Amino acid sequence: MFCRSLCLAAGSWAEKNDVLLDALVLNDCVAPDSRYVNGGFNQFVTAGKSRTRLAASYLKRVLPKAPDLVVFGHIGLSKLAVLPAVRLRKSCIVAYGIEVWRSLPSMEAKALSKADAVLAISDYTARELVTRHSVASERVRIIQPSLDPYWTPDEPAQESGNPPIILTVARLSSGDNYKGVDSVIKSLPEVVDQIGRVEYRIVGSGDDIPRLQALARDANVSQLVTFAGELSAESLRDEYRNCSLFVMPSEMEGFGIVFLEAMAYSKAAVGGAHAGTPSVIKDGETGLLVNRSDLNGIANAIVSILKDGELRDRLGRSGHKRLLDNFTFRSFEANIDSYLRSVMETGDR
Repeated sequence: MFCRSLCLAAGSWAEKNDVLLDALVLNDCVAPDSRYVNGGFNQFVTAGKSRTRLAASYLKRVLPKAPDLVVFGHIGLSKLAVLPAVRLRKSCIVAYGIEVWRSLPSMEAKALSKADAVLAISDYTARELVTRHSVASERVRIIQPSLDPYWTPDEPAQESGNPPIILTVARLSSGDNYKGVDSVIKSLPEVVDQIGRVEYRIVGSGDDIPRLQALARDANVSQLVTFAGELSAESLRDEYRNCSLFVMPSEMEGFGIVFLEAMAYSKAAVGGAHAGTPSVIKDGETGLLVNRSDLNGIANAIVSILKDGELRDRLGRSGHKRLLDNFTFRSFEANIDSYLRSVMETGDR
């Protein structure tokens, strides 16, 4: 979603400023979504998951004449910046979360050290870049993600009634098991003891689902847990619209765009008091922050919000206001415009 927003903002900026803009995309196999890739693009090249094809397209563009700026949308692609034959004028790397909260392979570390700027999506990631990788703070710019510009709800959010619905939207692969879905499942018996039957709906797909299903059986709550799989955009919006509460106590979240989606429907949220989540959720103001390993804390947070309709409404309204004040596409676009303008003003056009 960050890269979609980046394409939309950069394409609009390029069109307004008469700049040639190319996009090279590793994983896409089909034509881009025209809502995000607009007339500001000179070319949009899809590599169909072929790293060789991506590298060839990249070298074809940077070897004859280096562009004014190359933005690497992931640290894993940044090794292209330091290939022996390549001399870039300016480079920038987007840093999300766990991929830069660790030691890096030598070429990625070199690219990070040479980049003119690093765009971090949260305060936490920015601090990790400075402390873990010794990136000069003046080279780090925080550009927080936005809600999908096409995601604005057009009607008041309504809960479905009883039983209360707890919602999580997350990748469910074994590599993403830090999301805290397992902790929510384990906390459900305590939630049920305090407020009665609830429904826990989990949207997403991945190879961790069998483990999570087994946890639900072991906790004797499998009848309360629904794995909804991947959904269409409209069906996903219905999930947010109908839920009573959004919960994802992730301990390694770079930011958490799903919290913005919940805020779009004025839903209170329970998130992890870890990593980038506090950049989105203000504890006690727009939701509650908990420790992923604290099952009682998770249960108590869920119960306190579900029991107290006034609290639930206040947190939801405050979250919606925070979204509108800080995380709209208009704010994102203004930040991208400011960065690109600063690059072009200091570069050799």
